[in-house]
Amino acid sequence: MAENPVYRELSKKLLLENSVILHQIWKTVCSEEEAEIVNILPGSIGEIASKTGKSPETLALMLKELFHRGVVFEGKKGGDTVYRPPRHIIQFHDATLLWEEAPEKLSSLWVQFMEQEYPALLELVTRVNFPSFMRVVPINKTISPKSTVLTYEDAEAMIRTATSLAVTRCVCRLSLHKCDNPLENCLQLNKGAEYTIKRGTGRKIDAEEALRILKEAEEHGLVHLTENRSVMGNAICNCCSCCCEMLRFASDSKTKGVLSPSRFVAKVDSNLCSFCGACAQICPMDAIADDTEGTYSVNHDRCIGCGLCANVCAANAISLIETRPREFIPA
Repeated sequence: MAENPVYRELSKKLLLENSVILHQIWKTVCSEEEAEIVNILPGSIGEIASKTGKSPETLALMLKELFHRGVVFEGKKGGDTVYRPPRHIIQFHDATLLWEEAPEKLSSLWVQFMEQEYPALLELVTRVNFPSFMRVVPINKTISPKSTVLTYEDAEAMIRTATSLAVTRCVCRLSLHKCDNPLENCLQLNKGAEYTIKRGTGRKIDAEEALRILKEAEEHGLVHLTENRSVMGNAICNCCSCCCEMLRFASDSKTKGVLSPSRFVAKVDSNLCSFCGACAQICPMDAIADDTEGTYSVNHDRCIGCGLCANVCAANAISLIETRPREFIPA
């Protein structure tokens, strides 16, 4: 019997039609019957019922379960609940890895996919200069006073203006286990928070706890990332360079298109530098090095403008300087 092509169709919608491992991931998270439903989305229960002949009651139960697994997502249109498939591979990856009852093989399949097949997509993204999926949010207190900081590139401002907040576990550290950095510190904002609270994969928090998590992340040398667009994002990830897929691939020239730097770069004041080396040690991109003249210098081609170096500089010799216009962040 020929295999149902629906899993290939679902992979194609994520720009990975020929992926072998993603095919297996789809089979792990949904049956053929469920996959057929996902493949005809988006739509309301009524619209899906008219296409499939299934009863609204049956579909409601199926979609509730698929929502719980992180396979489908909800939205509102004209007062109706509309269900849709994952918008992109990162959303699919993150949502399914937080499925509490997932089979053990799901995590290992995602690790295999990220190591073996994902880089080819990122190489294409980088070659064609496709907009990056995520961007760096700088540590505000490290930015030069002369620079302009926009609300959507200030993590603290994003938290204080959010209508809803939650925290989830970091899916990268959850699957790779390469460090002992805090696990429950992926911040969800607004619709992102509402989604994860409803699904049961996140814990509702207030602004003060979110700010504490943010500060703890900076103390652990984690980089703040959010969606690469000039509006308030739905999440602030706090990423390590050993587990985070974005930072790991951003350090390779072939795949660096996955992540957009902030609009800032680090600058060292040689008159203040004490040559302690703390900046070079914490830099997640190895962008800071000893220049043999009693100070450190920054490779601006590698610097992502996160501000971690300035945050640990006891001599206050480093600050972030604005080097890119606000239009650098896509609308």
